[in-house]
This record gives sequence, C-alpha cells and structure tokens, in this order.
Amino acid sequence: MRFVISLSEQAMGALLTFAINLWMARHGHPEAYGIYAFWLAVAWVTGTAQSTLVTSHLMSLPHTEAHKRRGPERFFLTVQLAFIALATCLTAIACGVMAGVGSTFLAMGAVAFMPGFLCFQYARALAFSRHQPTVAALLTGGTLTMAVSLMALCQLRGYTPTPNGGLLIAGAAYGVGAVVCLLWLMRGDFAPLGWRAMAPYRHYLHSSGWILMGAASEELTNRLFSFVAAGYYGASALAVLTATQVTIRPAWMLGAAWSSVGLPRLAHLWQGGQGARFMRFLALGMLLPVVGSLVWSGLVAAGWETVARFLYHGKYAGAGSLIVLWGGNVVLGSVLTVASSAFLAMRAFRPLAWTGIAGAVATSLTMVCIVAFLPFSYVVVGTMAGQAVQALLMGLVLYKARPAQQVARG
Repeated sequence: MRFVISLSEQAMGALLTFAINLWMARHGHPEAYGIYAFWLAVAWVTGTAQSTLVTSHLMSLPHTEAHKRRGPERFFLTVQLAFIALATCLTAIACGVMAGVGSTFLAMGAVAFMPGFLCFQYARALAFSRHQPTVAALLTGGTLTMAVSLMALCQLRGYTPTPNGGLLIAGAAYGVGAVVCLLWLMRGDFAPLGWRAMAPYRHYLHSSGWILMGAASEELTNRLFSFVAAGYYGASALAVLTATQVTIRPAWMLGAAWSSVGLPRLAHLWQGGQGARFMRFLALGMLLPVVGSLVWSGLVAAGWETVARFLYHGKYAGAGSLIVLWGGNVVLGSVLTVASSAFLAMRAFRPLAWTGIAGAVATSLTMVCIVAFLPFSYVVVGTMAGQAVQALLMGLVLYKARPAQQVARG
C-alpha cells in the first residue's frame, strides 16, 4: 500500500512539473519557455546539493520512536534553513549580475522560486523518512491544486506566460504547501537549534563530502545538456529539448516512487545483515521502473505527432526523434535511481561518488565532441553516455558487495 501511495505522490509530482511546463510551452514564446527551463535546471542542481547535506541523511534515519528522531530532525531542519537562505542570496546575486550584463536568461522570479522549491523537497523527504507517504501525497496534491488554480486564473485574465510568471506561480505553490506541511509534521519542534545544541548531531554530516561529490557528478551527467543547450544553441533549442523531455518524465516517477519507499527498507535489510533479501528486493525494485519506462517511452514515440498537436498546438511536431533518445535516457535513469538507493542504504558513499565522477567525465567528453560537430539534439546522447558508464560501474560494485555481505554474516 505504501508503494501505491508513493506512486500516486510521484504521479502528482510529475503532473505538477508537466502542467507548468505545458502552460509555458503551449501558451508562451519558445524563448520564454527556454528561460524558465534554465532556472528549473538550476533549481534541480541546487536541490541535489541540498540532498547531500540534508535529505539523503534524513531518509536514512532509522524509523524509531518520535522522541529518538526529534533531535536529528531539528538538526537537519536547522541546516536546511541555512541552506535555503544561502541559495536564495546566491540566486539574487546571480540575477543582479545577469541584469548588469544584459543576459537573456535573467528572471527575477527565480529569487522567489528557489526557496519554495527547496522547502518543498525537504518537506516531502521528511514525510517519507517518517514512513508517512500519505502526508507527502497530500503535500504534493495540494501544491498541484494551487499551481493549476493560479495558472487557470492567469488564463482567464488573458495573461501570456513569461519566465517570471511561471517561476512565481511555481514558487508560491511549492512554498505555501511546504510550510503548511512542515508546521504539521514538526509541531512544536519547528525552532532551529543553536550552534552548541547542534554539536551532538554534526557527525551526520561527516560523509557529506563524498555524497556531495557523487551528487554533483550525477547532476553534471543529468543536467549538463541544459546548460550546453542554453550556452551554445540558445533558449529556443533548450525549449525543444525540455518540451520533448517532459512528455517522457512520467516514466521517471516509477523509479522515484520505488526509491522513496524502498530506501528505508533497503537500509533496514542491509543493517540487519540480510544480504540475500537485500539483493532480491533491489532486483525487484529495478525491474518495475525499467519495464514501465520502456512501455511509456514506446507509446509516446509511436504517437508523437498526435501528442505534439494535442499538447503544444503542433509547435514541436518535428522533434519526434528526440523522444527515442529521451526514452533511452529515462531507462538508464531508472536503473541509476534504484541502484543509487542501494548505495545510500549501504552507506557506500565513496563508491557512489567515484561511479558518478566516471559518468560525469564520460558525459563531459562526449558533450565537447557534440558541440563541435553535431546539432543540439545530440546532447541527449552525451547524457546517455555518462549514464551507461555509471550504470556499468555500479553493477560491478553491487556484484562485489553481495558476497562480501554474505561473508560478513558468516
């Protein structure tokens, strides 16, 4: 039942992202949509840094009595608030610099979008870490409802989507829902800890360096295409890439849904020395997202002209070849999402970092060749090259970890 609820939450999350992207792509100018997509990519990269400091540790906390979790949760909330403040300030500075140089990608709405987005990611991670997927589903559902309502109001008033408009709507929806959810979950423990009170919990961050290296390299693999497209091919090229990608995004929710409920279970099995059950559970968790991704991608690719006409008024009908590439990307991404959960459960942060670095290097080298010789659509191939390298190396590490766990039990 928890997986079904988690899958529903992921479906609503995918629908939320899709709805805002659809509104921007269908009713806005391609360049405006490309600018929105750029800042969304920046937010996801920042969210990954947040994950290394906070949410990955939060998700790995044992599911114990509330009084045993209270101290660590307040510690992570304190770190989270400091991180949001820093990220918001840096976003404001970046926008100021862009305004000074006349950058095409300037959008002051990003200053409001960034804290709302980060707060939302923390709130849903806290709910899942407590094994309360229903709360996470209510959070995402409420956020979706608010975002759709705001977009509908804009349409009724004849408002043409702009980058600032999309960012402000998304930021408001994310932020309001997240604050309400956190007030409910934390109750009277919402106040941050002082510096001295944080001392007993700082050991949680000792492994953050390796987690940060791994997460940063994975983000480089997954998001480099956005910045390469924006920098070398322009906002309109990024708009085409994003418009096609979001139609495949629903397939990602299978791996993400399994990871949300599977990571705590994997951590429990590994810490209990149940290596065989750990591997069986991991294999089952990998099968569902991979098969689901193949089916969904195939359906979208087969009916792309109809999909483009229905969603985008035919704007991107000629980009059907990108759907096949994004399909391969999402299959490899599903494998990596589930495998990463296993590494986090094993607390194998260093191997996870090195496999991610290898993937990032492969992606970067491939991108250099693509920029020099090929059109923008091939940046997806650059992403897939890094994913394939990382998946191969992660498989080798997991293969070696299985007998080691069994020997340890003996």
